[in-house]
Amino acid sequence: MKILTIVSAAVCLLLFNHAVAQNDSTKIELTGYIDTYYASYSNKLGPDELQPYVTVAPRDNQFGLNIAEIGATYNTGEVRGTFVIQYGDIAEATWSERFRTIQEAWVGLEVTEGLWLDGGFFTTHIGAESFLPKNNWLSSTDIGTFNEPFYQSGARLSYEKSEKFKVQFHLVSGYSLFLDNNDAKSIGILFNYLLNEEISFSYTNLYGRESPEGATTQIRFYNNIYLTWDPKQEVSVLVGGDLSTQTNSDLEDPTKTAVMYNALVIAKYRLNNYYSTTGRLEYFNDADGFISDVLVNKNGVNQGLKATAFTLGFEYAPTKQSYLRSELRWTWADEDLEIFNKGGNASNIRAEFIINMGFYFNKRLK
Repeated sequence: MKILTIVSAAVCLLLFNHAVAQNDSTKIELTGYIDTYYASYSNKLGPDELQPYVTVAPRDNQFGLNIAEIGATYNTGEVRGTFVIQYGDIAEATWSERFRTIQEAWVGLEVTEGLWLDGGFFTTHIGAESFLPKNNWLSSTDIGTFNEPFYQSGARLSYEKSEKFKVQFHLVSGYSLFLDNNDAKSIGILFNYLLNEEISFSYTNLYGRESPEGATTQIRFYNNIYLTWDPKQEVSVLVGGDLSTQTNSDLEDPTKTAVMYNALVIAKYRLNNYYSTTGRLEYFNDADGFISDVLVNKNGVNQGLKATAFTLGFEYAPTKQSYLRSELRWTWADEDLEIFNKGGNASNIRAEFIINMGFYFNKRLK
């Protein structure tokens, strides 16, 4: 009921603005998205527990709702805004508990032609994969994406006039934070360049102090880079990875800087206009656990997550805004990290199967 109230208020407000607006260039758009799933994992947990390192379809042996979202965008050419609310297991697995229903809520002003200043709650600018299945070739995300920030609050300055490149500058509360945990702010950039109609290059980063107020200062510098070749024909390929450092975070010597890195390769093959298959190979290494948290291995020693995974997916897309997908995924953690429960026995391997379907729409009101 609370969600419906928020949605109704947002829609009514936007419609009111639309009714009184004098600018003929005003654009209002409503959006909606639903994704449902069934999943099964070899890692057996309690009935209400979520699988670790999983963004999409996190509940074992369950029919579930990945996401139900509705939103609105408003743009007069000089002023714009977006408000999106969400509900479902993706938000449960990834979002801030305090602001779990708010996916985006921001307003922006055009400073000069092509240059926008926006402020509020945003989805992250970092990463090759989205947390929303509709935006990816596969529904599940790699471990690197799970450990990247999903949301942020603050301000961004973006240049959007060029068709060849896009640049954004971000000033935010911190790494996957709506409310800051210290008196410092983080800065980041997004740079996307279209080499041609088929190839694009993207680089994003985030730099700032991530340790809570009063704790040892830890400065994190997170970098993400990826290259996409997408000719919209039979084969498309994405290659990318992350590299992050954090001061005073080495497990053996807390005065030293720790390093995390990961990489992924995704290839999609289109059988025809409706059917396709996609494979993904990924590697994740956070030896000191400053991104993925510190674990205890079978020898009783603290260490961070190290893992390799392979995913194979199939998709049937009857329309451009709907899909039915099935995926198989195998994850191999470091041999000393027996972090999965396989029939009552500890294991470093997890197998998973998910099937999900979704539909989304964009309705232009003006």
